[in-house]
Amino acid sequence: MLRGWKILMACAVLAGCSDKKQPNIELIQDMMDSPAVKAQDYDAEAPGGRAMRLPPEGAVPVGHKPYTLKTSEDAERQLSNPLKPTDDVLYTGQKTYYTYCFVCHGPSGMGDGPVADKTMAKPPSLMSPKIRGWKDGGIFHMITAGRGMMGSFAAQIPNENDRWAVVLFVRHLQDKNR
Repeated sequence: MLRGWKILMACAVLAGCSDKKQPNIELIQDMMDSPAVKAQDYDAEAPGGRAMRLPPEGAVPVGHKPYTLKTSEDAERQLSNPLKPTDDVLYTGQKTYYTYCFVCHGPSGMGDGPVADKTMAKPPSLMSPKIRGWKDGGIFHMITAGRGMMGSFAAQIPNENDRWAVVLFVRHLQDKNR
């Protein structure tokens, strides 16, 4: 019995002496050491030693459609809203508006959101005759590219249909506030 305990203790001591950072057995050695370079590491084989490389010129990410329109006028001429104002679309537009637009433009689009008084220039009322006169493409362009104090929201609202839904929700607010 004592001999069994001694053997057990010897095994425990020997097991505790191994290097915990090294695996005991490398079953598939090809997968243990990856030749890949981490993005922020130095790469001696890369130009300038930069492991993180720029994409090839003209490369477009999968699923990304470049937005090439430069002005609201171009957008008003070339874009039209592909969506119809159904309940689902208006709900999506409302949800997106209250997530991204409400803080500046307020609940009814009057430019009286919670941060409006804290900005250098008061956000415009979406109910103004000027903005009511914009075509849907112009509002879409403003959301996508931004202008003045308003930055682009294309990254925050990557789905174009969600941006078009916001346009329809703004039109809905304008119709309610006639």
